[in-house]
Amino acid sequence: MRDLNRRVSKNGVLANAVAVLLLSLALQSEAVADHNTTNEPYNSGWSLQVDNDLFAATNEDQNYTGGFAVTLSGRRALEYALTPEKLRSAAGNWLGLNSYLQNQPHHSVHALEWGAALFTPSDISRRTVNPEDRPYASLFFLNSTEQVILPAKKMSVKSSFTVGLLGLDLAETLQRSFHGAIGSEKPEGWRHQISSGGELTAKYGLSMQRALYQQAYASGLAQELNWTAKGDLGFTTGIGVGVNWRFGRINTPWWSFNPHQSDYFNLGANVASGQALDSRIKERYVYAGSTINYTAFNAFTQGQFRSSAHTVDSSDVVKASAEVWGGFTTDISENIRIDVFVRARTKDVDLQESRELAWGGLTISRRL
Repeated sequence: MRDLNRRVSKNGVLANAVAVLLLSLALQSEAVADHNTTNEPYNSGWSLQVDNDLFAATNEDQNYTGGFAVTLSGRRALEYALTPEKLRSAAGNWLGLNSYLQNQPHHSVHALEWGAALFTPSDISRRTVNPEDRPYASLFFLNSTEQVILPAKKMSVKSSFTVGLLGLDLAETLQRSFHGAIGSEKPEGWRHQISSGGELTAKYGLSMQRALYQQAYASGLAQELNWTAKGDLGFTTGIGVGVNWRFGRINTPWWSFNPHQSDYFNLGANVASGQALDSRIKERYVYAGSTINYTAFNAFTQGQFRSSAHTVDSSDVVKASAEVWGGFTTDISENIRIDVFVRARTKDVDLQESRELAWGGLTISRRL
């Protein structure tokens, strides 16, 4: 009972903090920054990303087990009726970020993204709660992103605001349908997922990227190294720092390469940032990177405000973690590219049956 009270108390503090933030943003929702978008196409393209732990060749179905995201980019992302764009911009005003960026030579790109993410324990055949493993969890989300590029500083700043629903029954339907299609074991414990029945949630995220090293070779190959930092407040709350590296036939700006902008699933994959520098060159490169993270709160394991059948106590959440990734990106035509990747992360809960996370993904993008 003491553990339960402690968890409720800590989650209550977070609930109050998030509620105050969202109220402040709502009151300022009309204060939208006038960033320079004159060079941004109205419709710059779309992308589809599919993640699954099966792609990581671990032969395991657990932790971040899969998800998908559809991204629409360009100035049109600012005009859709159903978007958290005003909340994202208001958060920048509240932090003073927009006024700082407006006083710097800059240009901006935007994206609207919707998708889902699913999490499961190791043994999905079990119908009852396993207190020694992570709970089932799911999120269906809508995300608005702006990336502001500061060429003189060789720096870019990306902000995103995500709204979504935890605990929808649709998560079970999706996973059972997918497993049925591939002849895999069907999950039996989704009735115990975090916030079962549905609960509203949100997150504001900021990341910064700075070019550290760029080198072009006579062969036409090149390499880049970027330094990154990020912070999030909401259904996942924490900070992280890391590096991104890519090598090959590079034909997109340095600021367009940002695989660090990920919290399990990728948030804010701007198709606009994939615009080619030279239409005669087909881009093809390998990449790798890593971040070190500190997590203060994770609703996918700890739950949020609504009562859940199984949550992980704060003392069992692993605060410090590391994530690594590697992948390959290639243009298959003038306007279409494919990216395949694998990511791995140290475990996020310290329970007897918890494991490290590993998953792979495929992204198809079309530039317009």
